[in-house]
Amino acid sequence: MGTVEKTDSMTKLLSLHRAEISAVKANKTLVALNLLSEEERPSAKYAGKMKKYKALTETGLPYGINLENPNSPGQTTPHYFIDKFAHLLALIQEEIERKG
Repeated sequence: MGTVEKTDSMTKLLSLHRAEISAVKANKTLVALNLLSEEERPSAKYAGKMKKYKALTETGLPYGINLENPNSPGQTTPHYFIDKFAHLLALIQEEIERKG
């Protein structure tokens, strides 16, 4: 049986790496890098309303996995591989500096 890579949320990993970037800014940067996409699903509570959520793209999958949100079936929450996060954070920081 293969080893399962440990994952965690963007917020926790940014904190762990003492990165001075918000999860919102990191996610927007990942969308710009085409590693994350914004998806939509119909709201279960409000007919005709759409809920937005994030999902790792095919290009982003080497850095993490899309976990199904237990509170919202059909909606994913990206979780990032702990041992690959330093590289992903470097990509995020480079993109922010390039745009800044």
